[in-house]
Amino acid sequence: MIVYRRLWPTDSTAYADHLARLTREQRYYRFGGFVDDGYLSNKTKSIDWLRCITFGCFVDGVLRGAVFVIRAHNGWMDEAELAITVESEFEGRGIGTQLMRRVVTLARNRGVRRVTLFCLSDNRRLMALSRKFDPKMQFDHGEAELTVDLGLPDQISYAQEAFGLMETTVGSFFEQLGAKAA
Repeated sequence: MIVYRRLWPTDSTAYADHLARLTREQRYYRFGGFVDDGYLSNKTKSIDWLRCITFGCFVDGVLRGAVFVIRAHNGWMDEAELAITVESEFEGRGIGTQLMRRVVTLARNRGVRRVTLFCLSDNRRLMALSRKFDPKMQFDHGEAELTVDLGLPDQISYAQEAFGLMETTVGSFFEQLGAKAA
C-alpha cells in the first residue's frame, strides 16, 4: 500500500534510513557530491523541523521518497528551497510528481510564493520532474537553479490540501489495519 503524508520530527529515523538506501549516484545528485553515511546521519540530525514543510511516500510502511520545502534564511518568508529524493527502485512510478504536487500545495497555502530547486545540470530526473511545474531555469558551470512560482492560495489550493489530508487519513487507517492483521 502507498501512503503519502506529512513528515514530522518523529519520522527522523525513517528519513535517515531512507537516505541511507539512496545509491551512490543519487547521493551525489541530492547533495552535490559523494557523501557517506556519517554525513547523512549528521544531515538528518540537523534538520530544523520548524522551518520545513515535509512530505513522504510510504510503501508498505517504509519511507521510499521524501520532499522538503525549507524556508529561506534571507528573511523572506515567501521564498523556500525544495529538495526531493526517491529511492532508485521506486523511480519512474510518479512518486516524485505526487510528492512535489502535495508539498507545493501545502507551501502555497502557507504563504510561500516561490520555491527553488538547486541541482547539477546533468540530473535528468530532477530536470524532467521540475519541468512539470514550469520553472524558470538558470544554468551556471554545470549547476542549475530551477525556480517555480506558486502564486497565491485560493479555494482550489485549499480544497486540494483538504482532499490530500482526507486521502492521507484514509490511507493511514488502512495501513494500520493491515499492520494489525499481520
